[in-house]
Amino acid sequence: LGITPPFSVQRDFFGFIYGPQTRQLSLKAQMNLAKGKAINLSVILVGHEPGFAGVFTQAQADEVQVAIQGARDIYAQANLGIRKIYWQYIPVADAGNYINITDKAEAVDLTDDWNGNNDGIDVFYVQSIGNAAGWSDVDGPCDKDDKDEQTGAVLEVGYSDPFAGILLAHEVGHYLTLKHDAAMSNVMGVDSNNDGIGEIDSTSLNLTDKQGDDMREHCTVRQPC
Repeated sequence: LGITPPFSVQRDFFGFIYGPQTRQLSLKAQMNLAKGKAINLSVILVGHEPGFAGVFTQAQADEVQVAIQGARDIYAQANLGIRKIYWQYIPVADAGNYINITDKAEAVDLTDDWNGNNDGIDVFYVQSIGNAAGWSDVDGPCDKDDKDEQTGAVLEVGYSDPFAGILLAHEVGHYLTLKHDAAMSNVMGVDSNNDGIGEIDSTSLNLTDKQGDDMREHCTVRQPC
């Protein structure tokens, strides 16, 4: 990971720059997952300012960190790690109307106009989304310069554990080729009314072996190190 002493395990290894996690973390488990096939995430807070002078609060940043660890725990079932976290933000003056997203079309526009670190899958956190809790294309592109395609996941902040982690794992799962499933217990949930919006809840925690195989073959997945 390129980390040299002195360092903080939670900040520099797990990636929790907005304060330590209170949940129990396994250093050994994360090391084993991070050195296998893994993804990196570029987490972008839309409307954030240093010192929490923007629309993002400390509690919301804590929630995003909880979501990252929750997604790590879910993906561990598929032997897929979340290795590096790149934190970025879009200041209030630049974020404009993207602080609150209306629909998928506006989510696409957001990912067209802004990119995170090229080494990670972009995950944008906004204050609200009009018609869903999150949006992501199925089998998202590897080229963040692709126009008129959603080149990242866009999620609404404001959910508690464990749903926050399930939502993150669900939307990034779409990006890694997964479609909606046939069971609510699966992290990809169901689309009972065929409107393209998946239904998940706090029990949607499982991944199948086939889903894991498909995710690990996506072009954004980093090889073992």
